[in-house]
Amino acid sequence: MSALCRLLLVACFLISASFAFSQNSSLHGIDLGDLDRTAQPCDDFYQFANGTWRANNPIPASMARWSRRWQAGESAKDRLREILEAAAADKNAAKGSTEQIIGDYYGACMDESRVNARGMEPVKPWFAKIDSARDIASLQEVMAELHDILVQVPFGMGSQPDAHKPAWVLADIGASGLSLPDRDYYLKPEARFKEARDKYVAHVAAMLKLAGWDQKSAAAGAQTIMTMETKLAEASLDNVALRDPSATDHNTTFAQLQAMAPHVDWASYFKHKQLPNDVDMNVDQPKFMQEVDRQMQQVSLADWKVYLKWQLLNSVASSLSAPFVEEDFAFNGKYLAGISEMKPRWKRCAESSDQLLGEALGKKYVEKYFPPEAKARMQEMVRNLLAAMRDDILTRPWMSEDTKEKAMAKIATFNPKIGYPDKWKDYSHVEIRRDAFFEDMIAGRKFVESDDRALIGKPVDRGRWGMTPPTSDAYYNPLMNEIVFPAGILQPPAFDLNALDAVNYGAIGVVIGHEISHGFDDQGAQFDFLGRLRNWWTEADLKNFQARGACVADQFDHYFIEKDIHHNGKLVLGESIGDLGGARVAFLAYQKSLEGKPRPADVDGFTPEQQFFIAWGQFRGDEIRPEAARLMVQSDPHPIAKYRVIGPLSNLPEFQKAWSCKADAAMVRAEAKRCEVW
Repeated sequence: MSALCRLLLVACFLISASFAFSQNSSLHGIDLGDLDRTAQPCDDFYQFANGTWRANNPIPASMARWSRRWQAGESAKDRLREILEAAAADKNAAKGSTEQIIGDYYGACMDESRVNARGMEPVKPWFAKIDSARDIASLQEVMAELHDILVQVPFGMGSQPDAHKPAWVLADIGASGLSLPDRDYYLKPEARFKEARDKYVAHVAAMLKLAGWDQKSAAAGAQTIMTMETKLAEASLDNVALRDPSATDHNTTFAQLQAMAPHVDWASYFKHKQLPNDVDMNVDQPKFMQEVDRQMQQVSLADWKVYLKWQLLNSVASSLSAPFVEEDFAFNGKYLAGISEMKPRWKRCAESSDQLLGEALGKKYVEKYFPPEAKARMQEMVRNLLAAMRDDILTRPWMSEDTKEKAMAKIATFNPKIGYPDKWKDYSHVEIRRDAFFEDMIAGRKFVESDDRALIGKPVDRGRWGMTPPTSDAYYNPLMNEIVFPAGILQPPAFDLNALDAVNYGAIGVVIGHEISHGFDDQGAQFDFLGRLRNWWTEADLKNFQARGACVADQFDHYFIEKDIHHNGKLVLGESIGDLGGARVAFLAYQKSLEGKPRPADVDGFTPEQQFFIAWGQFRGDEIRPEAARLMVQSDPHPIAKYRVIGPLSNLPEFQKAWSCKADAAMVRAEAKRCEVW
């Protein structure tokens, strides 16, 4: 995974007038039926805000988490299905047209009988390539071809803006090649990790048997793979270390790369990738690359072939016949995430279409489901949130004027992107056939890889997006100082044109504030207004900022999901600063938008301020399976949803005031322990 992928978490403006129709009596407030009236908001606001909804809406068998937010994301796939089925039914679509490409891809994916009839056949030519390698050098040629189809093992290469010259794109060489969720699964001694390793070895053996190995060779192959991956894991940075941009910042020359891993034929690799040897590049983890080099020397050719076959098989399993799909799901879905059944095939095909042909599908989605007034209203909210963040920073008593001036420059250069890109990618040359799903998937992967690789060695294209338009998510990119909100998230419960301002500010407003706050979290704060990895803080301000972050980390260290398993505060620090800053700044923006106007009336017995906080609790009200919770706590920089509600709100005096909570209430952190960053 490239450093950019890890960082994608995510002119001062005047507060504009509140939306002209913000007090229209036809606009609705929060969902009253979601509330658990038996819970007290000052004791457990998470339960109060969404407890009844969760009780009445158990997690579907095919999901790891569930809430109105996840329900909306899944419902959006019904819209994608309509688009894809209509395209698939059009037998006269011109070759290379959007309709032909997405229609034939979806149609081929949905032809399950043909996929099942082909069984293992689509992978055999690739296995034959691996088997034909006579030595490590020729095996590396095959490895480069695997990289072309996004099987990037044991390392990967992608594009990334240069952290020191962010207007320029370099080649980023990153660690890859591990199949368990993260390196600690290979190394930690606790029983749950030992069990995961045993289950993983059994899973690999089962997959190899499906691919034609006999039982003995499959078992031996699984052990070989586990041994190689464990050594790679030992040489990898852990998830907390990877959160520090400086830890993966190693601008490297071609000569230095050759010296780092001399047994990799870099000249041939770069030639295959059609990149000059003098291209600017960054190596995320030099120690990892040294381990790759050691294995190139010391691991046998036969073992390398087993490893590459497994990595290929593992990568494409979901596109093969039912036995492969089911075994892949049994480990990654059932065991690791606790999901009891697969999503229906149409939904998996829609997701695959979005992953590989996302802007072709997204263009159709936006035309049909994203009205211009939604974009206009979001643009206004973003302006208001940026202005509120500006005002908030200017009032921070612990920041010097010099640091505030630098922060103002960063806010002034924020680039908000809303809904969809101004320029769409061209898929017309992607060869998609109705009768060859596996080959279609490979063609889609080749497009994604070549589309990314073509950026290397060129000026940054600031019009490109890192998410597809139908995606129900958002991100901040510190290297480009941009906040991005795809059309897919701009729907209820996050954003609703028919909702009161208080509700929208409490839901999508906090999301906007969250992404803005990422520009000033423990990662984002290391990048300046131009996206350069460069300290812009005074020494005293930086120490104060880090101490405030340490308060947040300590708070989340004490949130347990079960006995002996708690959050890693340092892992979730960026997201938790984002939530804390997002909630506060969104609240300030909402309050600012009301200045000079009559106070809005209470609705359904709740004040506007209470509606604001309930909206956040309802948007973020995920129920989660225990297995998925354990997986998240170990490897995800986001906290469990319950603590994304309780954690930030318990630090806010505004919340305490809105609900008249007593000083000793569970939802009020003692002043001595209260965390405040933004």
